Amino acid sequence: MTVEIKVPSMVCQACANTVTKAIKSLDDEADVQINLDTKMVNINGKPSETDIKEAIASVGHTVEG
Repeated sequence: MTVEIKVPSMVCQACANTVTKAIKSLDDEADVQINLDTKMVNINGKPSETDIKEAIASVGHTVEG
């Protein structure tokens, strides 16, 4: 399943790494693509959109939508 989520609180590569780790904690094999310019995260993996949003929020980032 492919999910696209806007994470406006990401401002640097360290933020992107934190978000990636949070998603990978749900699905180690998930394909995570992050565009810091648009603040969009594309995830191709097993977790639901709700689970992904909760994981991102749990590491201190805000999720739009």
